Amino acid sequence: MRRLFRPASARITRLLFNWARRDRERFVRQLFFDTIVGFVDDCRIEGDYLEFGCAQGSSLIDMFDSMRPYPRQQTTRFLIFDSFEGLPEPTGHDAGVHRRYEGGQFACDIDQYERNVRAGGVDMQRVKLIPGWYDQSLNESLKRELAIDKASIVLIDCDLYESTVPVLDFITSYIQDGTVLIFDDWFSYKGRLDQGEAKAFGEWLDAHPSIRATEYQKSGRTMISFIMHVDDESTPARSDPPVVTSGGERFRHQS
Repeated sequence: MRRLFRPASARITRLLFNWARRDRERFVRQLFFDTIVGFVDDCRIEGDYLEFGCAQGSSLIDMFDSMRPYPRQQTTRFLIFDSFEGLPEPTGHDAGVHRRYEGGQFACDIDQYERNVRAGGVDMQRVKLIPGWYDQSLNESLKRELAIDKASIVLIDCDLYESTVPVLDFITSYIQDGTVLIFDDWFSYKGRLDQGEAKAFGEWLDAHPSIRATEYQKSGRTMISFIMHVDDESTPARSDPPVVTSGGERFRHQS
C-alpha cells in the first residue's frame, strides 16, 4: 500500500513546491499583510489605509483580503494614490549613477486598475482612487477633500526618491502612535539606504524630531515595515537615532 501512495505523494509534493516557488513573493506578502493587519486590529489603531503606487492592483487585493476576518476593519477606507501612467521620468537624485527605473514603468490606466481589483473581490464602495503626479496632486486642497483623520497603514510603493518625498510630507499629520508604514522598495538599490525610499524616509525623520520608527516586519526581496511613534510636547527632545531595529539596535540613515 505504501508503494502505491508514494508516487502520488511525490507528485503532489513537486506540484506544491513548484507552486510555492512560482508564487512565493505573493504568498509571503499576503502573510506579511496578515501580520500587519493583525497588529493594527489588536492594538486598536484606527484610521484609513493609504497606498501610494498601486501598479496592477494586487497589493490592494491582498490588503483587502487580510482585513476580511476583522470586524473592526470593515469600515476602513482604502485611499489609492497613483498617476495611473506609470513612474515619472527620473530626475535629480533618481537620474544619477544609481538610476534603476524608467519613466512609464508599471503603468496601468485607472479603468483597467478598477477592473482588476473588482475581479479580485475588492468592494469598490470602500475605495477611492486619486489620480495625479504626487508633486502636483498631494496638496492642502486634496487634504480638505479627503478629510483624512489618521492613517492606520500606509503602503509606499514609489520606487523613486523624488516621488517618496512629497508622499511623506503629505502623510505627516496622519501619523499616530502605531501607524504602520510599509516601504515596497526599501532594498531595491542594492540595499543602499542613501537611495530611493530609504533616503527620503531618513530625511523625513530628521526633519520631524517628534516622530520615531521601530523596524517591524520584512517581506520578500525588498519590503520592510515600521511602527511609528509620535511624541507629545512633554516628551524630551530626541537625541538618539530615530529608527530602532527589530533587534533593538539603533541606526542613522545614510545621507
